[in-house]
Amino acid sequence: MDGSDDLPGSDSERIIERGETYSHTKHGQIEVTGIWKGVNQVDKAHHADERDTFIVRYSAEVNGEEVDGLTDTLDEFVQYIE
Repeated sequence: MDGSDDLPGSDSERIIERGETYSHTKHGQIEVTGIWKGVNQVDKAHHADERDTFIVRYSAEVNGEEVDGLTDTLDEFVQYIE
């Protein structure tokens, strides 16, 4: 690997980045507040296969209130924003 944030074995070109906003099918407009693999935070991630579990934390407005700390696995998150 060349030191970039590319994941080995990833066959998707979709990149999710911390600080970016996305349209989420369940929660509408959301902002990614963190991307985690194990105990390490990363700044961006590619779609991962089953051997790599990434967690995406995001904030959204739910019932008129700002909610931070919503989470999905990276695979689930990508499904909700596609």
